Amino acid sequence: MKGRNLRGYRFALATILAIVGLLGFLPWSHAQGATLDSTELDLVSRVNDFRAAKGLPTLAVSDTLTSAAKWMSTDMSVNNYFAHTSLDGRTPVQRMNDAGYPAFSTWTGEDLAAGYTASADVLSGWIASPAHYAVLTNPQYHAIGVGRSYGGGTAYGWYWSADFGGVVDAPRTTAVFDAGYHSRWTAQSPDPTLAPGQETTLVVALLNTGYRGWYQGVPNQQADLGTAAPLDVSRSDLADGWLSPSRPASATTTYVGPGQVGWFSFAVRAPSVPGDYALSLRGVVDGITWLEDQGIQFTIHVR
Repeated sequence: MKGRNLRGYRFALATILAIVGLLGFLPWSHAQGATLDSTELDLVSRVNDFRAAKGLPTLAVSDTLTSAAKWMSTDMSVNNYFAHTSLDGRTPVQRMNDAGYPAFSTWTGEDLAAGYTASADVLSGWIASPAHYAVLTNPQYHAIGVGRSYGGGTAYGWYWSADFGGVVDAPRTTAVFDAGYHSRWTAQSPDPTLAPGQETTLVVALLNTGYRGWYQGVPNQQADLGTAAPLDVSRSDLADGWLSPSRPASATTTYVGPGQVGWFSFAVRAPSVPGDYALSLRGVVDGITWLEDQGIQFTIHVR
């Protein structure tokens, strides 16, 4: 079912089942497939609970299938489309194979959904659709990979992918998931000199060099400044109105697209003891990845 309307929101479902022979390999950027956020993990749990109630085998999370699923959801959300054939012309089985899964020698299937915000609604939609139901209840499947991604201004917003396979492959412990988030330092305010207890505002500008936008307030897609050296260290000695003791600020605008500059503004309060206080920072999309280490550092001089 594609493009049906429900209570003013757009939802879509698509499914495909395949057993295929040997085909060629296409270039691929591998993902750290087993890195699932809490909602993706919840969807896997719900699918397995549904299958267990019907006496079907539990599906193991496959790094390579999750790599393929994450890539597909991201591609749909970035390029605003909904289809099993990706814009680069690859079918699901080709994408699974390119991600490192032995897709051409076992059962494979794919369920897609779009417009849903909760994993329970995604599963309910699949169960209500005969084609999706057939994939969910196929006893030949033993592995699964899921991924979701949000695209602001797209037809459906949230895009979901679930890839199924007939064999459980070995974990890809060396794989690297390019989630599409990257940055480059552009500018920052000068180091301040303050009296004890005095406040000031500091600014950092980062260029979005990735292919995904930074969405303020959207989980797993909001770009923040995080403390570094070491990562996530609490700086309550300097924090003044920060998001948390290790997160000074998020981007000041609701959206920073690829090629745009995001500005991060935050306040610091000078400690009561005079001295020089170093503050190291690094961009981060919490739940997904740290951005490149640009060596961002301020020295707060307290006199």
